[in-house]
Amino acid sequence: MISVTLARRYARALLDLAQKQNEVARTEAELKVVAELFRKDPRARRFFETPNISREEKTRFLEERLMPRVAKPLYGLFHVLLRRRRLDHLVVIADEFEKLAEKAQGITRAIVRTAAPITDVQADRLTQILMQRVGGTIELTREVDPSLLGGAAVSLDHKVIDGTLATELRRIRRALLQARIPGRG
Repeated sequence: MISVTLARRYARALLDLAQKQNEVARTEAELKVVAELFRKDPRARRFFETPNISREEKTRFLEERLMPRVAKPLYGLFHVLLRRRRLDHLVVIADEFEKLAEKAQGITRAIVRTAAPITDVQADRLTQILMQRVGGTIELTREVDPSLLGGAAVSLDHKVIDGTLATELRRIRRALLQARIPGRG
């Protein structure tokens, strides 16, 4: 499996090229479609992984089937990955590209976990607060987790803001267990 660091390098190079050619949105959309095909159809992956199929045949497939349909930066990526025998890692590269493209567009993904569903008004308010905090656009995903008991936990750019009742109860329990009672050893 390709490392995330290496996938990010390919994704960064693709993003730089797509930005120069003003093709970021198209490249992202097309890459997402092809990556989804690789995820769902093992035959597509096997075609590029199989050593029994010559590189020339794979190149011909790219030229005939993909070149007319995809943006130039994406076609170039396919060729580089084919030459380096890494086309089977396209899914990881696509995931990294999506993250980098969103960041370049000022989009930040946030996940809010609550014990009960939050209303649209609450979600909009939270989105506004997060936008003020980080700047840019927030893509908010809502998740319900009854084990939280109450409150909310927000994951934002690999940071977690935990205001759940379950976490607060654990803090109180730890504090009580560590408290010393006068007159007791």
